[in-house]
Amino acid sequence: MGSQCRLAIYQIYSSKNLGDFEAEYNQVYTSGLESSSWQHIDQTSARVKGVNQTTNVICNPWYTVYSTTAKKDRLSVIGVLQNRQELEYVLNGLTYELLTSFNVPTKWHNQMKLLPQETVLTELEFNSLLDTYLSKLGSQYRTRVLEAAAISFYHQQSQIPVVEFLVCDDAPQFKLITDNLALCWVHEARHYK
Repeated sequence: MGSQCRLAIYQIYSSKNLGDFEAEYNQVYTSGLESSSWQHIDQTSARVKGVNQTTNVICNPWYTVYSTTAKKDRLSVIGVLQNRQELEYVLNGLTYELLTSFNVPTKWHNQMKLLPQETVLTELEFNSLLDTYLSKLGSQYRTRVLEAAAISFYHQQSQIPVVEFLVCDDAPQFKLITDNLALCWVHEARHYK
């Protein structure tokens, strides 16, 4: 029975109809996000071809999808919630609110206000702007700037439903992505005997 299951999975992935499989996955994911204002997310380690990666599980009572990413960081979570590999970025009011929450110094806010505002930028374009105009920005602050601009884009885009309530553990990569965060009772119950 197990070998038949592995064979079926192999046939799905090696078939020429991979586009159909991907289209169905995208449809299930979008419908799942539309089905509820809340989504549950959790992460677990995975090995892909001998390399450590992270599997993200997004679900509610009506669906479950799995997405494997190279990293277990906030940018990866934002990409998973948008069902995208390549992130896009925008500088707007929300970006600066988030930068304040991330404790990025005001001098960097002021420098960023010289960059294009309310303009959607690809990852390459945004990183190029940061390299050119904020070259002395340290790596931690640069990560926070990328996160803030990616979250801002996520909230303004209309290609996929934006999650209102994210149910998860207390890991930092889940914080500030959605308007509301709820701790999963399974994770919370671990603190009590």
